[in-house]
Amino acid sequence: MNTQRLALIGLFSALFLLQACAAWQVNQAAASLATAGPRATLARLEQIPTSGRDQAQLLLNTGVLKLYLGDWQGSRDDLEQAKAIMSSMQAVSVTENFAAMTANETLRTYNGTPTDQVLVHVMLALGYLLSGDPDGARVEMLQADVTMQRLAEEDSTLGQLASARFLAGLIYEVNGERDDALISYRRAYNILSDRGEPIPEALQISLLNLTQRQGFRQEYEAFSKRFGRQAQLPATDEGEWFLIYFDGVISNKTETRLSVYDGEVDTMVSVVMPHYAPVNYQPRGLTLVGGQRQRSAMIENLEVRARQDLDAQRAKLLAAATVRAVAKYKMVQEAQSKGDFGGILMNIATVASEQADVRSWNMLPSSVQVARITSKLNQPVSLAERAVTLPPQSEFAPAGKAIVLASSLIDQVYSWPSLPPQPTALPVAEQAGTQSPEENPAQGESDAAP
Repeated sequence: MNTQRLALIGLFSALFLLQACAAWQVNQAAASLATAGPRATLARLEQIPTSGRDQAQLLLNTGVLKLYLGDWQGSRDDLEQAKAIMSSMQAVSVTENFAAMTANETLRTYNGTPTDQVLVHVMLALGYLLSGDPDGARVEMLQADVTMQRLAEEDSTLGQLASARFLAGLIYEVNGERDDALISYRRAYNILSDRGEPIPEALQISLLNLTQRQGFRQEYEAFSKRFGRQAQLPATDEGEWFLIYFDGVISNKTETRLSVYDGEVDTMVSVVMPHYAPVNYQPRGLTLVGGQRQRSAMIENLEVRARQDLDAQRAKLLAAATVRAVAKYKMVQEAQSKGDFGGILMNIATVASEQADVRSWNMLPSSVQVARITSKLNQPVSLAERAVTLPPQSEFAPAGKAIVLASSLIDQVYSWPSLPPQPTALPVAEQAGTQSPEENPAQGESDAAP
């Protein structure tokens, strides 16, 4: 066997090992996110060398980490770039298809799952809203609607996110567009009903309040009977608080090796497939306390969505992996039949090159949760589990509506409209003395609550 062929085989193997190493490092960073926190994880992620094929995955992850940290512009820049890459890859090149079919799936540019393609609009909308641009948030939710329409399939909820519909309804509602808000809330309700998932209390209240306000009496009565409750319209001296809570960190993909019989070569061939371990996620809520008390409830279980997206691709991935395995098996057999030492090296290269695509947007939360309460305009509201008190709406939200974003990964709590520069209260643990902005979340961002 000549030196050139040996070099090519060595290069071929090294290429895929490097690709797998980068994916492994990203997965390791995601696995430690809950303990390391977004800031350290972001710094770690930015040190991992990635190829152009992985750029969308990197930008999705850095974008959501920056969102957790309140870096609205940085998050927007990254997520917009990721969105553009995913959009451009809807028509995949012939070269990438050939490479994936002959080598492995990681040679495709990462273009996101159906859930990714919708959630990128959700995260962008939140960034726009919390930076004080509700119109920008509205535009993103219109784009999310277009994306969900493109992904829609009969008898399937793949790519249809109740969380996106709820956020769209919320943005329309605070903008005073009640008809559009009600349409979005109905769509969120329909998605959850089609999936047989519980309707969170916040969505129940949204549907009841708006059907009553808009005069849809029969629909209101039907929802009231279904939910066993009445509308909760605020009085003139009351405001409404909305909580969006990100809990946990979504699971990483792993890979699993399967033996598949192929009639063409009359033998079992080994294939590698992406895989998710069984879900062991236990959601933890956050309680919003004011004139009322409500614990956040899941509107989107992203652990389930990720597995559904993968299941929908499983047959196609298995077929492609089997075609590759058979082609590689034939190459090895031919080389070995000629007594070529390269057959041994090719066998090694075949194993090295067959890698499952374990890339994913793996720094998302495990779930998106929501809550909605009314409270006196002059009454502070607290997040019970955080010992955090937010100022009364009379100090920062003259329209009587406030949206709060919180994450289990970080102490900062963000709000639209932005909170006053001097919060009315500090977490109990921080009342003892002065701290740096990084230690004291009240000082880190102008729109961050303690």
